[in-house]
Parts: sequence; C-alpha cells; structure tokens
Amino acid sequence: MNFLLLTALKVEANPLIRIFNLKKDLKTQLFIHKNISLLITGIGKDKTKAKLKSIIDLKINWGETIIINIGIAGGENNKTKIGSMYFINKIIDDETGNIFLPDILIKHNLEEITLTTVQNSVTNESSKYTGLVDMEASIIFELFSSYITSHRLVFLKIVSDHMDILDWKSIDAESLIQKKIEIISKIINSYNTKNLSSRIILDNSEINLLKKYSEKFQLTKTQSIQLIFLSENYKKNNGLIIDLDLYFRGTPKSKQERNKVFDKIKKYLST
Repeated sequence: MNFLLLTALKVEANPLIRIFNLKKDLKTQLFIHKNISLLITGIGKDKTKAKLKSIIDLKINWGETIIINIGIAGGENNKTKIGSMYFINKIIDDETGNIFLPDILIKHNLEEITLTTVQNSVTNESSKYTGLVDMEASIIFELFSSYITSHRLVFLKIVSDHMDILDWKSIDAESLIQKKIEIISKIINSYNTKNLSSRIILDNSEINLLKKYSEKFQLTKTQSIQLIFLSENYKKNNGLIIDLDLYFRGTPKSKQERNKVFDKIKKYLST
C-alpha cells in the first residue's frame, strides 16, 4: 500500500519526516520516501482544500492509497487527556452539520472519539463541543471520499489543550507528535496490507442505483457522498440490500422539499 500523510503544520510533520526519512519534492511540495508521502496543508478548511486539490490530479494510485491525517486537536476537558492520542470514528463539520464516518478496521489500543471541525480556533466555547476539535478533518474526508473508501481515510489526533489556549505559540506540537511517533509508525504498518485495497460493501448495481437517485433528486455533492457512506454503513450493520425506492418515487419541487426527504433518508439509514 501507499500512504499519504497529512498534517496542518510543519512542526507536526517534522517527527514524521525524520522517522520515515522523507525528502521534499519541489515540483509537488510533497515529502516523499518509498511508499510514504507527506503533505503540509496549512490551517483551516480553505487552505487545506486548496492544497489537496493541487495533488488530486497527480498520478497517484488512489485505489492503493491510505490517507492518514495526523495532528494536534483541542479536547473536551472532562473526557480527554492532554498528550493522549485518539482514533477518530466520527467527524462533524460545525459549519454545515455534515457527518462523516471513518471506518476503522485495524485492531488497536487507542480510544475512539468524535471530532468536530470548526471554522475558527475555540478558546471560550469549549462547552459547546464534545470530544475533540480541529480545523481540517471534515474537508479532508469530503474531498477524498470520491477517491478513497472510508476504511482508508484515517484520522489520528493528539490532545494539545482543553480549548482554553490564548497563546498558541505555547503549544509544543512537535514534541506531542514525537512522543507518539512509535505508535503512529505501528499503526501505519498495520495498514500496510493489500486486503484494505479491495474491500467492497456495496456492489456495482447498488452504487449505480444510488447515483441515479442522486441525479433524480439533484442532490448536492456532499449529500451524494453522505448517501453512499450511510448506505455502506447500513448494509454493513444490517447485512441487507438497501431499499430506498419509497423515498425516491416522487420528484421534489424545491430544494427545501428535497432536503426534508433527504433528512428522512439519513434517519432511516442511521437506524
């Protein structure tokens, strides 16, 4: 398998660059060695989106690629410990309300937790968020979900603060990543198996049907992605072929009507 590591900051990337002996390619801005590449995205959804789009068209075999987002995050005071690393099993976009569900297949000893991607750094509204907060994960999942299946989108976050930091320069992000570098390396090694490149939950007929539904209802790109991933999770959890004909019989007369029906579909697939 090939690995694309994503960090927001250079200081987060430094321990990864050292342990994997990565060298910068000036043409692509990727740090590369053998089957591991690393991209520094910058902070926030807008910068991350621009950086990711710059590499999407590169000749990368996405079907054989694991994407791992590694970085620091703010944590809920009562449920997280500074310096601890967590596997992310649910991502909420604070701006749009969209929910993304990474599918963790490997065995591991880390606690799994929810992550909320926010627009701005959180310093005085910590009670609003549960789990962890960052500023990039949701756009990473959304952009790459057209190329990478959910079990090959991996998010590892290390708690740097309890959403109460005013001076971000006081956080030693490099040291926090360095202390977990051996665990990160073991996790990457656990994903280095061909079995992860061929796992299919929905068959071609189901995928084509979902595409037809999306076109008929003129779903947004985000809604279409959600439909596929929620359908995958429904089939995985229930072992049943998905039957959504009841919801897609008519044609919505407005975006509001479409969104109401889609909310019902999401509720059904989440049961």
